[in-house]
Amino acid sequence: MGQKKSVAVIGLGNMGGGIASCLAKKGYPLFVYDKSGEKREAFRDCAQPCASAEEAVRAGGTVLLSLPNSKVVEETIAALPDDAVEGKIFMDLSTSFPLSTKELAGSLAKKGAVLLDAPLLAGPDEAKAGTLTAMVGGDEAAFTRVSPLLADFCETFSYVGASGSAHTMKIMMNFTGLMYAVLLGQMFPLAEKMGLDPNELYHLMDNDVFSNWMYRFYAPKMIDRSFTEAFSLKLGLKDLHYMKDLYDAYGVPAFALDGGIDLLERCVADGRGDHDFSECAAMMYKLLGLPASPDEKEQTQ
Repeated sequence: MGQKKSVAVIGLGNMGGGIASCLAKKGYPLFVYDKSGEKREAFRDCAQPCASAEEAVRAGGTVLLSLPNSKVVEETIAALPDDAVEGKIFMDLSTSFPLSTKELAGSLAKKGAVLLDAPLLAGPDEAKAGTLTAMVGGDEAAFTRVSPLLADFCETFSYVGASGSAHTMKIMMNFTGLMYAVLLGQMFPLAEKMGLDPNELYHLMDNDVFSNWMYRFYAPKMIDRSFTEAFSLKLGLKDLHYMKDLYDAYGVPAFALDGGIDLLERCVADGRGDHDFSECAAMMYKLLGLPASPDEKEQTQ
């Protein structure tokens, strides 16, 4: 087995940190950066913490970006000198805005660099285990070059087309799944308000017509009001805003999406933005005059 090529990881949150841990175990020379000094130092034993994104980019070969949103991706790349990016392949693993991705790819190409959009499916546990799924858009030759690296932190990955294609697919997947979760968050509280047994309704609908992974994941914690954290509400809202921005770019109304965004923005205003996405149901319980947490429910019984 040949020597692993160096990698820079910028953004050491749940996903970026998990991927960095996975690659470190597989022998990659790693150069890591996060604005949090604590997160950087956590990798002291298996990677080289860097004082800036530029330092990590200069030291690493392929650059993995795992950042909160397109604005942060844009700012991070804009701050890099031209001579630091030349010859590099950047992979944006974030769920970013596709039109921004296309612009950034064009800008980096003029500087002799490549940007691949490579959003991920699954979560932090899969990131640590190296069993993620990735879709990749951008220059196909660059995709071929980074495929061995992708194979070391993804169970499956595929090339899906020109720059922005993968981010567009991820936004559309999240739109479909998250809006279904919003529908469930509106339905079960109303069922309870009208005197139905939500658990009985859940089991009746747990079939080939209505049920899927999202249904089985979100509905139970909406019904029992556990709201255990997995995916933050504000990140879901960000993804749905990106979808609305795509409709706006073509001058087309977003219709049902607007209602979902309205509910989620009320949740954020109510202090639920950093909580799990399932708390869209908590907002509906509150609006319907029902207990919005297990403690509140217990007090009413």
